[in-house]
Amino acid sequence: MPIEGFDYKAFAVDLSRQAMEILNQKDSIAAPNSLSDADKKNIIETVKKFCYMCGEALSNDAQLKFNAEQASLVTQFIGEWTFHKSIDLINGQIPAQNRDAVLQIIAANIFNTAKLAIIKNMPQDSIISLVEEKVKQVYSDELQKLVKKGALSQEQYNQAVNISNLNDMVQKNEEEQNIANVQKTGNNAASDADKKTLKLAALAIVMKKLPQDKANAILNSLSKEDVTHVINYMKMSNLEDKIDHEVIIKSIEEIKKLIPTSDIVNVPLLLKKYRKMLATVPPDVLSKIAMKERESVKDFILDAKYPAGDVFSPHIIQALVTSVEEKVNDYKEKVHKR
Repeated sequence: MPIEGFDYKAFAVDLSRQAMEILNQKDSIAAPNSLSDADKKNIIETVKKFCYMCGEALSNDAQLKFNAEQASLVTQFIGEWTFHKSIDLINGQIPAQNRDAVLQIIAANIFNTAKLAIIKNMPQDSIISLVEEKVKQVYSDELQKLVKKGALSQEQYNQAVNISNLNDMVQKNEEEQNIANVQKTGNNAASDADKKTLKLAALAIVMKKLPQDKANAILNSLSKEDVTHVINYMKMSNLEDKIDHEVIIKSIEEIKKLIPTSDIVNVPLLLKKYRKMLATVPPDVLSKIAMKERESVKDFILDAKYPAGDVFSPHIIQALVTSVEEKVNDYKEKVHKR
């Protein structure tokens, strides 16, 4: 019989809409930008279908005495885990023809596990942990079955089974919170852990501008834990705007030794082209660009004779030149649109 206050059809639509909003959000913390439009559409439709089926089954169970809150909880578990495991299957490069079957088995196990846990009056936190463990176990088991069928190699299994979009999302949230906390604390009062956070974030900003081989060389010099943090910071949207610019420059100067010397960067030629470009930019625009920068960077922007080669390493100069050029181009675009 219907569950009072539980409109499972509307709820399924709402959960699929939430999935769509997350997937279409630029630089979303909860979903990678690498998903194709077809992937996104399939995820949204699968979330809607599985949530609809779950809600319908709960509503039609005459023996079950769930209220709307309990029914919504089970349905939401299925919606959220279908979303995350759909992404894991895609990122794990599981063959498309096998994904839906894996998701169906995961959803069925969530349904039974959550339903029985609620009947036993388990605390919600315990149910959440129980469902998560069940999903992890079933996901691993189903991928192992694909190995036995020859659909996956053992190497593909080892890679795919360790992918977790949910864990990535949680970690990215923690990284953003760490940055926010450091900013609130202030650099002078920051702990050693906070200062390390700033250094790694500053390193991530620099590495976005580096050639891939140089970025990899730096990553290889770091611990596995630090590599994870740096990569997450590199993926973070508008990281440069979340940290005080003076703090960024100070942190960059402290990590110069991590950046390998390169004879690829032709500093004299780079600075010659840079100064030629600056000559075409109105002084008031350069002043606006330099306004919030540290003194050394401000001089680099405003003083055509500034001895940048004596102050910054080649790659730092390259990163600064790229940053200034991007800001100048942004200004030109705004002028062009007027």
